[in-house]
This record gives sequence, C-alpha cells and structure tokens, in this order.
Amino acid sequence: MIKIGFLVSGNGGTLKFLHLVEKLGLANISIEFVLADRPCGAVDYAKVNNIPNDVTSYNRSNRTELRLKLQEYKDIDFIITTFNKILDKNILSDHGKSLLNVHYSVLPAYKGLIGMETVKQAKLDNATTIGATCHQVSEILDGGEIICQSRFTVNWDNELDIIINKVFRAACLCLLNAILLKANFKKTGYENAENHLKFYPSLVFDTKIFSESFWDQVSR
Repeated sequence: MIKIGFLVSGNGGTLKFLHLVEKLGLANISIEFVLADRPCGAVDYAKVNNIPNDVTSYNRSNRTELRLKLQEYKDIDFIITTFNKILDKNILSDHGKSLLNVHYSVLPAYKGLIGMETVKQAKLDNATTIGATCHQVSEILDGGEIICQSRFTVNWDNELDIIINKVFRAACLCLLNAILLKANFKKTGYENAENHLKFYPSLVFDTKIFSESFWDQVSR
C-alpha cells in the first residue's frame, strides 16, 4: 500500500483525483491525511469523505506548527503539496524526496507561476505546446527533480476552459505516474486512451480506466 498525504490551499483537484483512484481500486494507494494552511474546498472534501484533516497555521512567523503536525503521521510514502507557499528548509529536510508537486506547464516553462496562470501566459505567448509536470520539491521554486511530464499541441481557438481541463487531466495522470514510478511499479503494454497527450517517461498504467464519468466525478 502506497501511503499519501496532502498539503493544500485550494479546492483539491488532485486530491479528488487520487481519492477516486483509491476508492475505485485503480491503484494500491491510501490517502492518510489532508493538512491545509487555511479553510478551503480540499478540507471540506476531506471532511465529507472521512479523510483525517486539519487546518494548520503556516507563515513566516509560525513554521513550527506544520512541522510538528507532519511528525504525527508515520510511514508516509509521498506528500503531495499544493500549498500556495514555499516550504521551509526544516520540512524539506524532514521529508526529503517524499514531497511532490504538480505544475501546470512543461517545466522549466512558466516556472514560478501559480495554478492555471501558466496556461493564461502560454496563450499570451501563443505557445504551440503546453502540458504538465510532476516534480520533487526543493528549496528552488519549481526547481526540483522532474519525475514525469506530459505535453500536447494546443489550439487557442478552443475555449480556455477546455484547454485548462486538458492540462488538469495531464497533471493528474503525471502525478499518478510519478507516484507509481517512485514506488517502483512496473507495467508494460499499457494503452494510452488520451492519445493527444504524450508522456515522458511512458505511463505504467492504462488511461482507458479513466472514463468521462470518472473525470466528471473529479470535477464536481
């Protein structure tokens, strides 16, 4: 069993994705906790779904509370951080390579931008390809080791919400692939039903298991 925790600040899209993967038995994972630095949609989701959760102060004047809270959770394999804040050296030292982050661009492109601001900037730049990255967290913002990336050709004539949804799906699949790769899960002969997306390295699971009904549940 791969044990996963979340540090959150927003609505928890990737949390919902991995939790649904867990509920449907699509991968051998277990979400053990959700910690937020503010009341948010991700905490609300955790409460409704009986996932251990808490709101913990984390700012320049109070970095200890989160560190102590994280020490309560033992044997966690990965901590997914979607914090809108940079983690301090002590937390990075405590948890090292278990800290993962998703960025909504093909890093190093649009490094440092938050959320889907990456896509909006890519549109201003008239970028021909966009995508997502899952990387380890380091002291350098969006500068940790890249584990998985996805890229696709973009047509800016499409509605921005449609493009953003594609980037989000790419990010979710990159995250799951990164977790399974880091956990040394190996599979060959996968089928990538999301044929417009290219993944590096290749996926170790079949994307055909994620139906439109599945994605609809994630987006609720």
